[in-house]
Amino acid sequence: MAHAPLKDMVFALNSASDVIKKDALISGISNALINGIIGWFMFRGKDTLPLTVDTISAHEKTVFSTGVMTAFILSVILGAIAFSTFGKKARSLHLASPELLDRPFFFFGVRTILFYSLFAFGTAALAALFVQKFAGTILVTPLVGAILLGAIAGIAAWFINTAVMKAMLRPE
Repeated sequence: MAHAPLKDMVFALNSASDVIKKDALISGISNALINGIIGWFMFRGKDTLPLTVDTISAHEKTVFSTGVMTAFILSVILGAIAFSTFGKKARSLHLASPELLDRPFFFFGVRTILFYSLFAFGTAALAALFVQKFAGTILVTPLVGAILLGAIAGIAAWFINTAVMKAMLRPE
């Protein structure tokens, strides 16, 4: 009988992990599709477009210049949505104590969302930097550009949802 609370706690953690994985995956896939379609409409009139260019002050639209900002803005928006919706879901499924789920949006939520959004921004920017550094300017078709933009958005959406939901269940 002494192990019953531990068993319930392990079940709750597995249940929370399953909910987070499912919600984050759905968000990632749907955002990959939506932003891939948006990318197609942005890039479709061009013969080719670069993944990156060799100067930060270039006025030319590239796949990664669009992707880096998409990752950041999407992370801020989806982080706020995840913070507001996951708290209600976690409370109804008893995934965490009310003390953890009742933490305020200002400043716990904002700090968490900004931290992980800046991480997504930095990761996408570093990926672009490494592509440029080691591969140079690579020209791709609008379809490939749209697929890559969708992939960047999908990964960012999956990441921010996972990170924010896990942070909400973790004591500070």
